[in-house]
Amino acid sequence: MDINKSTEVYGRITRVINELKMARQSVTIFKIAEITGIDKGVIFQYFYENGLLRGK
Repeated sequence: MDINKSTEVYGRITRVINELKMARQSVTIFKIAEITGIDKGVIFQYFYENGLLRGK
């Protein structure tokens, strides 16, 4: 199993995303990385796999 796909890491990312949405704040890779300390590449992979990426 890939360490970056562990349920613990993805669970933390999911919790932070939900907290930001509840607080009506913007959800960005950089903000999640700052809050959790998880590598931006892992968070990007999470966003990509779950269809959360949006282009401007």
